[in-house]
Amino acid sequence: MVSVAELRERVNWKEGRISPAILFDEDVYELERERLFGRAWLVVGHEDMIPKPGDYVTNYMGEVPVMVTRDLAGKIHVLVNRCMHRGNQVCLFDRGNVQQFVCSYHGWTYDVAGKLIGVPLEEPLYRDELNKAENGLEEVPRVANFKGLLFASFDAAAPSLEEWLGEDVCWWLQTYVLVEHLGGLEMLPGWHRYQSPGNWKLHAENYIGDDYHVFASTHVSWFKVVGDLLEKGLLSPEMMTPGGERGTKYEGSAGAGYGRGIPFGMGMVVLDDSVYEFDLKEARRLGPEAVEWVQERHRRFQEVLKDREPKPYSFMNGAIFPNLGLMGFYSTAYGRHFLLFHPRGPWEHEVWQWTMVEREAPKAIKELAVQRVYRGQHMAGTIGQDDPENFERLTEMMRARRNWRRPFHYGLQLGHEAEGPEGLPGNLGPNPSEVNQRQFYKFWLELMESE
Repeated sequence: MVSVAELRERVNWKEGRISPAILFDEDVYELERERLFGRAWLVVGHEDMIPKPGDYVTNYMGEVPVMVTRDLAGKIHVLVNRCMHRGNQVCLFDRGNVQQFVCSYHGWTYDVAGKLIGVPLEEPLYRDELNKAENGLEEVPRVANFKGLLFASFDAAAPSLEEWLGEDVCWWLQTYVLVEHLGGLEMLPGWHRYQSPGNWKLHAENYIGDDYHVFASTHVSWFKVVGDLLEKGLLSPEMMTPGGERGTKYEGSAGAGYGRGIPFGMGMVVLDDSVYEFDLKEARRLGPEAVEWVQERHRRFQEVLKDREPKPYSFMNGAIFPNLGLMGFYSTAYGRHFLLFHPRGPWEHEVWQWTMVEREAPKAIKELAVQRVYRGQHMAGTIGQDDPENFERLTEMMRARRNWRRPFHYGLQLGHEAEGPEGLPGNLGPNPSEVNQRQFYKFWLELMESE
């Protein structure tokens, strides 16, 4: 078992030195399953996935399979997807609507709230001695709904979700992610799922604010191809991501690094009107209803931000500790992507992605947002596959434990984190930066060293 002293030596977040061992050491991973995924509030879905009584979706909390259900009275439950008889998987499908779940092994039957309601041959075989009330599905003890986003925790003694998130993170979530003042978000059907090389934290820290790789090296081939197509007239400028070089962009963070909740980081926070102008240009092509929506949503943002300065328009990418990535929050003309990074041992993980659009947006805006679903991760994308290629190469280099001796470098903008405008919850600093990654590992260490 890895000791607290070893963890502290490996996570020198103050100087931006992080040991590869915290990603690939089996002992660290086993401790992480208990102290992080066994305690943290984890996102398990959105209420729009289960709008009707009897609806369910399956998901994971760490490596534990769960079902997110809405019972016949409308209450939301998170149930461990394991039969209480012999541990078989109870629900075999991704989503659906049912009145009960029947285990395929011996036929034990549960209602959508997890109560055991049927046992084959119960009277002659169990002789009325089976206590069904004690043999319902395990229910995750803490479940909370934050503006539609569903969280759950295995820790019955966990702080409230609002306390866990902190005031600053709550503000950014409800204002810029879940856009409560715009009527919230609407779920598009289905999930994207894919296996990915490398530890889950690689993906999480990539989303929480690693914009350094975007323009420095990783994605330059994509930008070159796009530039060539634009020059040759084979690609319309309207199809491009808004903002360009005109945008005033910062890296934003809120939470643990500033003593107010969990780490929540954003990349490319837009403080000027460049993306608003892009949205208006797009809307004019779609008609007056689209123009009215872009203007109305801008008015609502200004109202919410009337006592704030500066007044951000949007952000591109982000992450909520520990394992929820965010992408596409730049423009109303783009789908909003939520990505869960599920651990599958220290050497690989799975990504589960769903997409949402602004609920009150007109049909034309929603259809455009669907067409412009972010260019995807892994082999299905046109830009996102660059990232797992890096993860794969990095992971292969770390199979030789000798390569763990020298730490990774997370020193970008060290000491310059707060050199940005003030007046908003959390911190706005220069972009690109690695302050969000440093704060991610600071909070990770706090959880891991606490018994």
